Amino acid sequence: MDTLNEGKGRCLATSRLLIRPVRAVIELGAAGDVLSAAIRAVHHANRHGSVEDFIAIAFPTMKMGRETMLSGDDIELIGSDASLGRFLELEGIITLKRRGMLEETFPDQVYADEGMIGAAYVRDRAVEKHTPGWIRRTEARAARRGKPLGKAVKQRENDLKSLILTHGTTVLHIREVLGPFTDRPLHVSTYGFSASGDPAILPVFPESARTVDNAD
Repeated sequence: MDTLNEGKGRCLATSRLLIRPVRAVIELGAAGDVLSAAIRAVHHANRHGSVEDFIAIAFPTMKMGRETMLSGDDIELIGSDASLGRFLELEGIITLKRRGMLEETFPDQVYADEGMIGAAYVRDRAVEKHTPGWIRRTEARAARRGKPLGKAVKQRENDLKSLILTHGTTVLHIREVLGPFTDRPLHVSTYGFSASGDPAILPVFPESARTVDNAD
């Protein structure tokens, strides 16, 4: 049986793929179904692929709503032609296309200059460690291992300034961090996000960066 990848892998960042629901899906309020399917597919691709060819997830239209951060309708995937091609062949994505839920899309080459503004999409695990789901999983893990739970963690509500995503029973808190794109290696998790201590600045130009440019 093949071992599934865990932890970080390298994102080659040579190609991009735009995942955009068709207008009818957005108007019906079903864009969240596309988002969930894309996250599941990226996780599957990264878990089963090469650690030298992970896919990263970006939310170029992410913005603050009235009460919480919103993902926007577009999802941009960054990887290689090979990894993004395999992504498009996964059952969940094929199902979305067969149902006519996605606009037609193909991997396209990344054009990025060192020093241009990009964005990292960082999983904030410090916030997650105080959420009810994390506490439940920690308690269950301690019970399975027959070990003491340790110091009790005070429960907090979800951080509404982060983008809150769900993957099965796991809740992900994602922050957007702007910064200059460099030629250093980019590393993301199997979920397609980077860590707060090592933000992977992707060659994307999100709406938040455009707002900063306009303000100048």
